[in-house]
Amino acid sequence: MTFHYMSQTLREKLTQHGVECALPDGCIISGMAYFEPPCGLKRMEVAHRHVLGAFSYGVSGFYSETIIGRYCSFGENIQVGRGAHPVAWMSTSPFFYGGSVFSVGEDFPESAAYRAYKPESPGVIPVQTARTINDFLKVTRIGNDVWIGHGAFIAQGVTIGDGAVVAGHAVVTKDVPPYAIVGGNPAVLLSMRFDLRQSAQLQTLAWWRFAPWQLKGCPFANIEDTIMWLQDHLPGLTPYSPPWVTLSELMQA
Repeated sequence: MTFHYMSQTLREKLTQHGVECALPDGCIISGMAYFEPPCGLKRMEVAHRHVLGAFSYGVSGFYSETIIGRYCSFGENIQVGRGAHPVAWMSTSPFFYGGSVFSVGEDFPESAAYRAYKPESPGVIPVQTARTINDFLKVTRIGNDVWIGHGAFIAQGVTIGDGAVVAGHAVVTKDVPPYAIVGGNPAVLLSMRFDLRQSAQLQTLAWWRFAPWQLKGCPFANIEDTIMWLQDHLPGLTPYSPPWVTLSELMQA
């Protein structure tokens, strides 16, 4: 995995290209970050692949191997896709699959051996058992128009459907259906935002394909009126499709 350190120059480049960023200097950001402008990275720390759709933002927290759709709103200190450890091995420690994990100096016993240490291959093991650190990474997918409250924890590999709401401090370990409202530890279904017919119609219409200014005049506050308006107006609209901003390209510019 490639990564970069945040700087004033990089922050300015992101802002100019439609990505709001408030990460401080020195903060590590993944080289596999992709942004669809406009969006708000703000103070989101990102590792491995990170995809953030247009009109989405996160206030703060940690996001790893995460694909996020459009119009998502994430609060403070949200944790998404935190790394797993091999529970079937002798040890769960990353020293046995990631090598020497601390950035330290040389003034301690066996420092040379520490720096030279590389973990050996675990050899022939069952296919369902992870072999390397990359095998522990699972993509976490978050749909469009998802709201996640402060302090929520989203487990690796979970899928959160379009229009879902995750309550603050919820611990999500299983997939969340579209337009479901979940909360608790572990998170359970609390209610649905809309009935099944309305939810299905909204997903079919996929209104998030368009920019807010293209939906001007839509009666957002009444879901039935909204659906009828979208059915009438969307067929004549061209979906919003800006060029993506990639961190690797910005670093080369």
